[in-house]
Parts: sequence; C-alpha cells; structure tokens
Amino acid sequence: MRILAAAITSTALLGCASTAPSAPEAATPAAPSPNIIFMIGDGMGFEYISAYRYAMSTLGDEQLAKTPFDDLLVGAATTYPDDDTWVTDSAAGATALATGVKSYNGAIGVDTNQAPQRTLMELARDHGWATGAVATVQVNHATPASFFTHHPSRDLYNDIADSYATQVANGGWRFDVLLGGGYDYFHRDDKNWLPELEQQGLPVVTSLDDLAEHTQTPVMGLFAPKALPFAIDDKPGRLANMTTHALRLLTEQSATKGKPFALMVEGSMIDWCGHANDIACAVHEMADFAAAVQVVRDYIAEHPNTLLVITADHSTGGLTLGQGGEYAWYSDKVNAISQSIEGIATHLFDVPRQQWRAYVEDKLAFRLTSKQWKQLGEVKLDKELQGRDRLKPIHQVLVRIISEHTRTGWTTGGHTAVDVPVMASGPGAEAFKGYIDNTDIAKALLKLVR
Repeated sequence: MRILAAAITSTALLGCASTAPSAPEAATPAAPSPNIIFMIGDGMGFEYISAYRYAMSTLGDEQLAKTPFDDLLVGAATTYPDDDTWVTDSAAGATALATGVKSYNGAIGVDTNQAPQRTLMELARDHGWATGAVATVQVNHATPASFFTHHPSRDLYNDIADSYATQVANGGWRFDVLLGGGYDYFHRDDKNWLPELEQQGLPVVTSLDDLAEHTQTPVMGLFAPKALPFAIDDKPGRLANMTTHALRLLTEQSATKGKPFALMVEGSMIDWCGHANDIACAVHEMADFAAAVQVVRDYIAEHPNTLLVITADHSTGGLTLGQGGEYAWYSDKVNAISQSIEGIATHLFDVPRQQWRAYVEDKLAFRLTSKQWKQLGEVKLDKELQGRDRLKPIHQVLVRIISEHTRTGWTTGGHTAVDVPVMASGPGAEAFKGYIDNTDIAKALLKLVR
C-alpha cells in the first residue's frame, strides 16, 4: 500500500510541476484490410493430405515430397452442425464457414429457424469489395451457394440458380466472378436465364479457353452441364486455371475501386471421390487443389497484403491408408490407375463383357486375381436403372478390388465427424491457430471486412 501511495503522490507532484498541456497523441491509422482468399477442400480431412503427400513421394527416399500445404498448417477445426448428429453435410458446413453460425444439415446460408444470416461475401460486397467464387462442381452446389444465397434446402438447385441470376435489391450482382459448372441450371426448359443475363451486362462464358478474353467484371463461367469431370478424367490444372483468372479479374476490379477482394475457391470433388471410395480419384483431386493453392501462394508473393485461409468442411469416406490388417499402402499402384471408378464402370456397362479384361487391366495397371475376375464377371446389370444407380454393382466390385490391391480402407460412403485441418498465412493468420470450431474461422474473417 505504501508503494502504491508513493507512486500516486509522485505522479500528482509531476502533474502539478507541468504547466504546459500535453499534445494529444496522433491516432494510429488502421492497417488496410487484406484481400481474403478462402480455400475449401470439400471432404478433405487430414487423411487426404497424407494420401496426397505419400502419392507424391517415393518410398525409400530420405524425405517426403514437399506439398503446398506443409508450412501453412496452424491448427484443426471441429465441423459438427446444429442438428441431431455430430456429422455435418456440406451445406451446414459451408453455412458455418460463410456466416459464423451453425445450422442444420441441408441449410444454405440460414440458421436453424431458416432466417438468413449475413455471409462473408455479402458483408464484403456491402463494404465495396469485389467478391468471387470458384468451384469444380456446379456453382449452385452447397458450398458456393452458402456464401452468396439463402435457402432452406441445398436441393433447391433451380431456386439457387435463380438467386444468382437475379440482381440484388440495391442493384448489381451477388458476385463479381463466379466460375464452375452448372450450365443446365441456367438454361432450363422452364427458364432460360442466359439471354437476360447478357442483356443485363452479365456475360456467361461456357469455355474455359475463352475466359482469358474477358477483362472486366462481372462474369459468370459455366463450364459443364453440372459438375466438371473428375480431375483424373479431365485436363490437368482446371482449378488452378480458374483460380488464376479469378485472381486476375478481381485484382483489376480491386485496383479500380481501391478496395480489397474476397475469393472463395473450392476443391469440390475431393468429396465426390470420397463418396465413391475411389482413392486414385481422390489423389488426383488433391493434386488439382494443391495446384490451385500454389497459384494463390505465387499470387501472395506479389501481393503480400493478402490473407490465405485453407480448411475443409468435413472429411468423407472414412479413408484409411492401410487395410485388411496388412501394414502397407501401395501408393505406386494408386498412381498407376488412370481413370476414375465411375469412368471405368460407365465404359464397362456399355461394352460386351469379353472386352472387360483388357479395358480394366489397362486402366488399373495391375492384374486381377481369378477370384476378382469371377466377382466382376458375376455382376448383374439392370439397363432399366439410370445414372449412377445402374453403375453401382460394377462400382462396388471395383472398389473392393482396388482396395485389396492398394490396401486402401473405407468405412462409409458418407461423411465423417473427424476434425479437419486449418491452414493460414498472411495478415491476420494468427487468429486461426490452435484447436477451433468452424464458426470461429468465419467470425475471424468477418472481422477483417471494413
């Protein structure tokens, strides 16, 4: 107490001795808000990063191959929804990542009472930022939709497309750049939006090769009827290419407006490969996503006032690297597979069975056992079924065969509730360190928009 009293007395005497008023301190100007690039590997649990890293590495080398993810990891996040389960779907996961509010499975940008919640992209737009999204599925799929629209169900694909195609109340579009698949949802029998969009100043590009001709926003790119093909069945680097163009367009608009931009990039089909229990497909999607991450990292090297955040909405498939009790995972066999299981099954369904052996062994690049050929030969096909349902019998057998040869395990065809990686770099990255919830990611990003 005496020390405290002496300090107070000393301070008072110093105050009395000073006759000139002190000059007010100049306010420190707030640092300019960074650009925000939010990358989401849909379905990308830690195990997918492990699979990608091992697939890129050579067994026996002193070191594993480096990936664009390695030095970015800062923590992990929980993913559970506000529902009667611990296991989220992509809609609830994306809603949490876009708004900072948990909701029920299937919700698009709404809370459990179906009340719209302000998203990162909406807040950014209100502050004059440029906004955009890139995905390898249709642009009206759960993840991109949750950043720009509000709907009670992710299954309302036409309604979500209509939201994109309708200008908001105070004029303009919900986005400046929107790239992915989904052409069929904007060119429907009941409504063809394309002529109206062009008339209202929103060009719609249907070929990725033509995107380079566009130098101004807004622009919508619809490069497939629904989702793009799997990366393993497609030209390499399509997500990286779309990301490059999105950054080019948003940077130009940002310079014109003098405001930052916010971009969401989704490696959408990691999840679809997980649902299909297709390990080679998953590794190729991870490579596709990693290439886009590298594009962003190269961009940040030239534009350092940019925050990069990478995470997943959930993991998918219950992937394990090791199966059947054998202490092995054969990445060389995974890398040798040259087509998705869906692609192989589609081809087999339409050709005579005597052609199956040559085709399967060419695409899988390993020889099947007599037992495995017997299993495949006994598959019953139902030509009355449509879509993936008719491929299911072939698909299931191929999953078992590939899993046995590569020692890849799967526990489900759905999602899992495991924690997912969180990666960050740039201004504000410290907010994402440690063990957090998916809503914490959105809340930290929302604070940066001003």
